[in-house]
Amino acid sequence: MPIVVEVAFKPVGPMTPFAPGELDLRPDEAVIVESAHGSDFGFVKTRARAVPDADAPAPLRRVLRRATPDDWARRERSERRRAEAFRVCQAKIAWLDLPMKLIEAEWAYDGSQVTFHFVADGRVDFRDLVREMAHALRTRVQMHQVGARDEAKLYPGIGPCGRPTCCSTFLREFAPVSIKMVRGQSLAMNPSKFTGLCGKLMCCLRYEHDEANPSRPALPQPGMVVMTPLGRAKVEEADALRQMLTVQLENQQFVEVRLKDIGEVPGCVDHAEGGCQDCASDGTLSNCTVPTRDKPPSGPSLPVL
Repeated sequence: MPIVVEVAFKPVGPMTPFAPGELDLRPDEAVIVESAHGSDFGFVKTRARAVPDADAPAPLRRVLRRATPDDWARRERSERRRAEAFRVCQAKIAWLDLPMKLIEAEWAYDGSQVTFHFVADGRVDFRDLVREMAHALRTRVQMHQVGARDEAKLYPGIGPCGRPTCCSTFLREFAPVSIKMVRGQSLAMNPSKFTGLCGKLMCCLRYEHDEANPSRPALPQPGMVVMTPLGRAKVEEADALRQMLTVQLENQQFVEVRLKDIGEVPGCVDHAEGGCQDCASDGTLSNCTVPTRDKPPSGPSLPVL
């Protein structure tokens, strides 16, 4: 199995495996690594470890050396050139009247190319822009269209939870998030509650989905009839993380019940003589005497059994 260290090129960017060779590298050390266009400057994020062949990229590029003072000086020059390239590109975009927003410029450590990242509502014909920038900068130019999440990652903000956004602090790669994860956690279908600063579904929905999903099959679903310490009740809401249920009792009262205190309904209580078995078999109260209400009161006011 190959020995690799993970190297990142941005503070909160993706990590790439590299072969350390004979170097004994430690996390946060600055290194020069091989790249597709020559060499690049990055930071070690993990200690050397063996990985399966399937997890190693092909080809597995090498760590060339630890960064020297000359390498640091070269990196600082690249940063200054990057800022100038960003300013020039913004001016060219305005001059060409292109429907795009420039968000970042990356000047390769070895000076072989500059990459501009931008956001736009649709496809943009930027061929004239590339020609203008290549002429102005005298180097290879690439344009890369990114999404709203990538833009939010560059501009730190405060999320609805009151903490700095995950993407700008520690989240190195974006995992898919779908509306099914909102429904699966029994969250209110209010976009303002699960939409991030980027206008997309919040990345943290994925964390709680992964945490709640293993216990989800054991939870009674809304509409089912269960037996509580206060008698039979209909499930209104299920909270997988807290392992709590909000139920409606036969006296119209809503209470929170611990999942461990819930039992199965012993047959169809109200209709045993008729043999309809609606409550027990279908898990509904369509033919039962438990009254219903449109919406239960908010959580903090509910008594807990």
